[in-house]
Amino acid sequence: MPVRRMKTYSGDSGVVYQYYFLQSRTRRRLFGRGGTSFLFRVSSDRKTSFVVEVVVEESAAARWEKSHDRPLGDTEKYAAAKMRLFRAFDESSRPEELVHIRVSASNIESVLAPLHLDE
Repeated sequence: MPVRRMKTYSGDSGVVYQYYFLQSRTRRRLFGRGGTSFLFRVSSDRKTSFVVEVVVEESAAARWEKSHDRPLGDTEKYAAAKMRLFRAFDESSRPEELVHIRVSASNIESVLAPLHLDE
């Protein structure tokens, strides 16, 4: 069993979260949006934990690739998922709302902007 490195994030919402990365997988759908799914185990009370899925939609990656003239790498997709997870931590004071989070075509630029990937 792999050793997981627990990390801590203090959200702007006032909640302190502990989390670690579980896995990523390609998400294909017959109906709806496909993409890459990133799963994180999250706790806000150190007693109970739950899984949060962050999906980087294919349309988001395609939009970013088109505007930046290069493919979005796997590491950069993970970075987008983690930055979106942090934004969700900042925005929600109710951990139970954090079950399904998306990086979409409409928010990928703002999610990745703090990382300065083009510099």
